[in-house]
Amino acid sequence: MSEVSKGEGTRTASAAPLLSVRNGFKAVEFYKTAFGAEVLFQIGDEGEPVVAQLSFGKSDFWVADESPEHSNFSPETLGGSTVRMVIVVDDPDAAFDRAVATGATVFWPIEDQNYGWRVGRVVDPFGHHWEIGKPLARR
Repeated sequence: MSEVSKGEGTRTASAAPLLSVRNGFKAVEFYKTAFGAEVLFQIGDEGEPVVAQLSFGKSDFWVADESPEHSNFSPETLGGSTVRMVIVVDDPDAAFDRAVATGATVFWPIEDQNYGWRVGRVVDPFGHHWEIGKPLARR
């Protein structure tokens, strides 16, 4: 987190993405299994609209059922997403394989890239794209 000067005092600020999905309850369960996410906050249960804050590593993100009346649409409704999530982990192969075993679809396989990263990309069952990788050791 960074500190933001605001008048006389200082406040702490952070930003986290909110992913709109069609089935928030199932999405939370997927992210827990696929990425080892921990639920920090959740309202709604199976069959109800869900808003949840999840965390893994040093990162938080939010998941919520889409609400067209508030202009929040899922990738399934839009036919794609304008955002890619990036996960940097020590063992991208294991994380990638776990996501695929949990139900993600391989968009491009994990491999060493000429720009110095080992990375692959999956699409979760809710239409969001996740790049999973790590920087390669410099030679």
